[in-house]
Amino acid sequence: MNTNLRRSQRFNDFIAISVIARNKTDGSKRIGPYSGRLINISRHGACILMSLGTLESYDVYRSTYDSNTMCLEIEGSALQEKKNFTLSGRPVWMDPFILDDLRAFKMGVEFNSKTVSQQTNNFIEEITSASMDSISDHCGEK
Repeated sequence: MNTNLRRSQRFNDFIAISVIARNKTDGSKRIGPYSGRLINISRHGACILMSLGTLESYDVYRSTYDSNTMCLEIEGSALQEKKNFTLSGRPVWMDPFILDDLRAFKMGVEFNSKTVSQQTNNFIEEITSASMDSISDHCGEK
């Protein structure tokens, strides 16, 4: 996708996450947690990386993409302050990810309008400030 056409800027990181498929109607956990990595995040969505075994045991993509009653919950911990976060959304695309012997898939998740909140903004600020601190550390600045 042309990056100029995106609704909001992406912020790259590689944060450990767990992904749960949840029933929005009654709040019950359908399946999960599955481990993965948050590759990038924006105010409207995220790109996550998950092992191929996740698809083999349960099709987390189709079960939530095709359903109005199911959603994905992405849980993790923010970098510096170790604050936990939970973001809710639905998958909008999926692509294979192959690197040498690594077989995985990337999934684009669009956040629910309720999730596009102060928590998302705080999380993005945490990522960007950590990145700036890392750049300053590598450049000998403090």
